[in-house]
Amino acid sequence: MPEVSANGLRFNTQVIRHGDGASDGGAPAAPRPPVVMLHGLVIDNLSSWYYTLAHPLGLVADVHLYDLRGHGRSEMPATGYTVAENVDDLVALLDHWGITEPVHLFGNSFGGVVALALAHRHPERVASLFLIEAHFAVEGWGEHMAGSLALAAFGLDEDAVQDWLAENADRKLSRVARRSERFLTETSLIDDLQAEQPIEWLAEIACPTFAMYGSESDILDRARELETKVPGCELEIVPGSSHSLLTEESNLVRERALAWIERVASPGSSGPPTVGP
Repeated sequence: MPEVSANGLRFNTQVIRHGDGASDGGAPAAPRPPVVMLHGLVIDNLSSWYYTLAHPLGLVADVHLYDLRGHGRSEMPATGYTVAENVDDLVALLDHWGITEPVHLFGNSFGGVVALALAHRHPERVASLFLIEAHFAVEGWGEHMAGSLALAAFGLDEDAVQDWLAENADRKLSRVARRSERFLTETSLIDDLQAEQPIEWLAEIACPTFAMYGSESDILDRARELETKVPGCELEIVPGSSHSLLTEESNLVRERALAWIERVASPGSSGPPTVGP
């Protein structure tokens, strides 16, 4: 996978473009919408998108993936894990990729935090938001995320996290476990999460927004807040699913994602996808 230098760090990236860039008649194909996918915290990386939505979406869009700072194969600096610094990383990567038009952001869990923040800080660079189990800072969010080794995003307490690290110490995932432990204990991630302040600007999000949450999610209150505060936000609650919605219901999420891009990226688009039964 290609490495990219952006915002002073080295990032592991992947760009997926299927097709030859020409229509069946030999004429140049219509421009393909740019998509960037943002993954969740600590034990997540770009592979969660790569093995679920990236390739199907790559049939109709130019899909850009990257491991967030500290994750996967990207560089792990000792400091710099605030939402604002993650947004700066994304802006630098958009510039590197030469994406000057508004981009369609897909955010899962913590990736939704970054997607929302970019849409607020740089609305001219965001065409739409597709959010899956999106976190965002509310009162006490920093402590909640940072507590229990910052893995409350996965519904785990500190004992569960330590059990996970121990269970994987002698398995194929040992490298991931060791890296995750180092990330949690040797960087400023915990402190940076604790320092995040509640956001008060959801009503200022101006782009089309579609959000999916599981009915058993531990952050279902975020879903209702997005629906209430983000103008025109369309919300789908998936029965029986948890915070791991992307993997639990990947087929459904893929259907919604393809419908979303078809609607919001097509000339004369009339809005978000119609939620099925």
